[in-house]
Amino acid sequence: MLALAALGAPLVFAILAASLLTLHIVRPGTPLELVPQLFVSGIDNFPLLAIAFFFLAGELMNVSGITDRILRFANAVIGHVRGGLCQVGIVTSMVFAGISGSAVADAAAVGSVLIPAMKRAGYPSAFSASLIQTASVMGPIIPPSIPMIIYAVIAEVSVGRMFLAGIVPGLLIAGGLAVMSYWISRKRNFPRGERASAREILRATRDAALAIASPVIILGGILSGVFTATEAGAIAALYVLLLGTLVYRTLQPRLIWQSLVTAARGTATVLVILGASSIFAWIVADQKIGQQTVKLVFEISREPWVVLLLINIVFFIAGLFLDPLAALIILAPIFLPLATAIGLDLVHFGLIVVFNLMIGLCTPPVGYLIYLTARIADAPASAVVRESLPFLGVLGAVLLLVTYVPAVSLAIPNLLR
Repeated sequence: MLALAALGAPLVFAILAASLLTLHIVRPGTPLELVPQLFVSGIDNFPLLAIAFFFLAGELMNVSGITDRILRFANAVIGHVRGGLCQVGIVTSMVFAGISGSAVADAAAVGSVLIPAMKRAGYPSAFSASLIQTASVMGPIIPPSIPMIIYAVIAEVSVGRMFLAGIVPGLLIAGGLAVMSYWISRKRNFPRGERASAREILRATRDAALAIASPVIILGGILSGVFTATEAGAIAALYVLLLGTLVYRTLQPRLIWQSLVTAARGTATVLVILGASSIFAWIVADQKIGQQTVKLVFEISREPWVVLLLINIVFFIAGLFLDPLAALIILAPIFLPLATAIGLDLVHFGLIVVFNLMIGLCTPPVGYLIYLTARIADAPASAVVRESLPFLGVLGAVLLLVTYVPAVSLAIPNLLR
């Protein structure tokens, strides 16, 4: 599979080819009818509907100009501090994360507006890109989250509990990045914006209030039990659609159609990989690879803290070289028995896995967010990586806290169980 992917074969075909070859070797008499059955059963799951809806909500939010309103609000409130545009980027990414559930969508939407603004204000282009790409990691951590939906289906845990587990870690990421960016801004004497008047703050708040309310509606509905995490996707898409067409009146039929097509393509890309990986996961279960992994790791150590460290290392390395969703779909079934063997809550384990793989988006050689933000900033990718190191240190510190202090991720889900 890795060899085919390295040669440039689309990932879905690399997974299918490797799975079919393995089936032929280890179970030569297996009827080929099993392959399409496993493929379809892998995506025939109600919670996966949420992926399409959250993709659509993020696209509609971007083309309707809602992101611009959130940026203006954040700039009016905190743009006057030293390095204020850094804080604006972090706050905007946090709000956008509460709707889209995708790091790439977050980076594209916020970065396309804020990075040029930071460059015009005198911030180095590579620094601007590094801040936005690391802040975009909040996209799949703060609920909703597309990777969490996929993990919940694989591990057979509650999507709602997975969403709730990401609230505190997401806020810790935002706080850590805010402190680090403020410290760097003071050290490099980055500019500060003019303090907005009370009237300007009030106007910006009024313009963005309904947009900022969307994450509150999504989380509030899930917390109160009004709708499920899957239904929250439909509510989010409908809310943003009504906001853009009836309130702001910026969504034209052409833009709605464009958003539908883009969301359909994004959803299809995810689901076709998930379907192909279902065959891979069946082979993993049939050959008891998970149990063999448990034995292998326990030969090294049975101490939970050592096992957790090994899990972090494996998924961090996987995130360096593999597409995050593919790594999640392929590796999660292998390591789930190990998490169970050391008594790890599977929701806690899922957050560790997703967090590791999202950091991989900001690290070479694959790091999609590096190249995306570098292209927007017109900066060398190597310079973006160098500028990202302090922010990656913040992400690493929060990851260790999440790993070894389960209450950070489990306090809210357990409180509301």
